[in-house]
Amino acid sequence: MPRRYLVLSDLHLCDVEEHADGWKSFKSAAYLFDEALDALVRRFTDETPAGVEAILVLNGDVFDFDLVTTTPASPPWPVSLAEKGHGLHPNEQKSVYKLEQMLAFHPVFLRTIARFIAAGHSLVYVLGNHDRELHFAAVQRAFVQAVERAAGELGATITAESLRFEPWFFYVPGEIYVEHGQQYDQYTSFRHLLAPVVEQGGEPRLALPMGNLSNRHLLNRMGFFNPHASDYILNIYSYVAHWLRHYALTRRSLVLPWLIGSLVVMLEMFNLKRLLLAQRPSVEAERAAIAKRYGLSLSMLDQLEALQRPPITARFFGIIRELWLDRVALALLLTSGTLALALAPVPLWVKLMLPLSVFPLVYFIYEEIVKGETIFTIEHTFPEVARAVGELLSVKVVTFGHTHKPRLIPLDRDLVFVDTGTWAPIMRGLDDRRLVAGYRNYLVADFTGPSPTIQLRAE
Repeated sequence: MPRRYLVLSDLHLCDVEEHADGWKSFKSAAYLFDEALDALVRRFTDETPAGVEAILVLNGDVFDFDLVTTTPASPPWPVSLAEKGHGLHPNEQKSVYKLEQMLAFHPVFLRTIARFIAAGHSLVYVLGNHDRELHFAAVQRAFVQAVERAAGELGATITAESLRFEPWFFYVPGEIYVEHGQQYDQYTSFRHLLAPVVEQGGEPRLALPMGNLSNRHLLNRMGFFNPHASDYILNIYSYVAHWLRHYALTRRSLVLPWLIGSLVVMLEMFNLKRLLLAQRPSVEAERAAIAKRYGLSLSMLDQLEALQRPPITARFFGIIRELWLDRVALALLLTSGTLALALAPVPLWVKLMLPLSVFPLVYFIYEEIVKGETIFTIEHTFPEVARAVGELLSVKVVTFGHTHKPRLIPLDRDLVFVDTGTWAPIMRGLDDRRLVAGYRNYLVADFTGPSPTIQLRAE
């Protein structure tokens, strides 16, 4: 049967918060897009001819569990003081609660999914890094049950076979390969993608990568930054200006949440690394199931896996640099040097010239010497990864999400790479709350004619 695919990624659905001073404005109801998404899915359904299979692929980070920081008033399980500050631990029961909190703000999205499946079409949910808590069976059941209730409200029924979850990728031979893409990013890759759970604190929890931990312990406490737009990547002077604008005359704090959060992230990462080394899970059954489902050999899965990046936990300096702890250490060193000069019996011009000229030069030389990979490196490596995947599996289109950078790149005469961007709010600037035009992107791949039609569009 001929097929048409609608692929969406990085919706980052979460709960809603409203703050008069613009704190966490990216969670404001003003940026909800559920109606626009519903119109898109309806249009895709209407444009699909009879006799053509319509498949909706939600390619990761559809929900953002890391942004949910609320806790129940009367929790049925213990909630630590730390959890009240940065959100519940990623275990099965608490992840169900977070999903229910998010779904409560998105009834239109649930009806959209229910209506699409009830019409006889298929939905595939590929897990990303921010919605990896759907790894837990209870969380998947909670989502399916919510869709079933939404279908019932529409007077329709759905079958469980029409909605399936994929922990790694979705693949149709000769046509399309869909993967979220976090495994090619050292900041967000899981050490054991198919078995991402460790025993921690007396309970099974997700072993979250650095990117997720940073969102939970840092960006959730630094709410004037938008985690979807990377507008928190600034130079030292811009950080000072940002602090003066938003924090200097308010009761909110920037430095303390950053410092404490950075230390917590580091400790958590090293603890998880220790636990992962001690608890080596077997994933042979999961790999065998994926190989059977897609008609692939285990050797081909090995080749796909070889393209992935190991987590950054093996690079101590990379961790402290991403958390800006190295710059702080250097600033403290230079400040100490300035104080030592002030107390030393040297000429006044030396006391002035060294701090004003040599010390800034030392900082810039350091930045030039140690600069290396950043969170933006993945944007440059994605096309080559896509080429390798496409050549291995002989598909026409390889599509990732994750970067929030929409683009369509022909890699060969018969191979196209598509990055599906994001639907999360991307603002024009750090203090400009208007949305950038051209986002809310999606891929339509049509395999109904003699040659496929691959289109990257925007709502």
